[in-house]
Amino acid sequence: MLFSNKEMVRDLLTRFVDPEIAGELDLDFDKMKREHSDFITDDLRERIDDIIWRVNFRGRTLYLCIIIEFQSTEDRWMAARMMTYLGLLYDDIIRGRRCIDGMLPPVLPIVLHTGSVAWRAHCSLKPLIAPSSPALARYAPSLDFLLLDAAAYEESDLAASDDLVSFLFRMERSRAPAELVEQIAKLGSVLELENSAHLRRAFTVYLTKVLLPRKTGRSDIPDLPDLLEVERMITETKPDWAEAWLKEGEMLGEKRGIKLGEKRGLKLGAQQTKRDTALRMIRRGMSVSEVAELVDLPEDEVRLLAGQAIN
Repeated sequence: MLFSNKEMVRDLLTRFVDPEIAGELDLDFDKMKREHSDFITDDLRERIDDIIWRVNFRGRTLYLCIIIEFQSTEDRWMAARMMTYLGLLYDDIIRGRRCIDGMLPPVLPIVLHTGSVAWRAHCSLKPLIAPSSPALARYAPSLDFLLLDAAAYEESDLAASDDLVSFLFRMERSRAPAELVEQIAKLGSVLELENSAHLRRAFTVYLTKVLLPRKTGRSDIPDLPDLLEVERMITETKPDWAEAWLKEGEMLGEKRGIKLGEKRGLKLGAQQTKRDTALRMIRRGMSVSEVAELVDLPEDEVRLLAGQAIN
């Protein structure tokens, strides 16, 4: 619902997409058109939330295919799913005789991951296909998608910006009711400038139907007409919610700590393996410069290892 608004799509592209691409997009609201996706199969519709926008790129039509992943963990097979999705899009364009000068329009496939833990799965189809002979590999399908991972951005990267998608990411990350109230108040001021009643309503629904139930563990969040009412409700009832909110923050911190520990552990393990290999080479009489080049370690470090081997 949020990304069916032109303002959200504009801010997503201008703030988070490669400037070389975004700079050539014509984001004039009168020219941006949302496409219907009636061609998507029921099975696929159950697995993804899809938004397709048609914009101008270098004077030609470009389709933006935005898939929003609300999962807390990445989907290993997302590239395969995206290939199916884009195939259906192209088939619909061909059937509807909407090719441009006899050619299919370019597509920018975007996966927006809103989970709390950083995405680690492949963003390309080729690594998911089992190795084969060079002759057969020539015919393997190829597709890369653009990953916009909310968890990968530092809080300092998001804090200084008042674009609508940064507000969304900051609200997702809020660790206490007071933090969320502050973001809602700032968002309300920005939306007044946008003069978009539909967008205010979309953020209100997102807060009451998605974010607040998840953060508080409560299913009795009332329907509210506007962001001001949401802000007032949180302010009045936050003592009842604080405990659940803190627990969510603790769990998130624990998950991030585990992931960081795993990453550091893998790095340390790899370095230790290099040192063990270097020691074996030194004991076999290889020179310091040869060992350093083969195991990718600084010569000074290999020289120290050589001294340990002698001692």
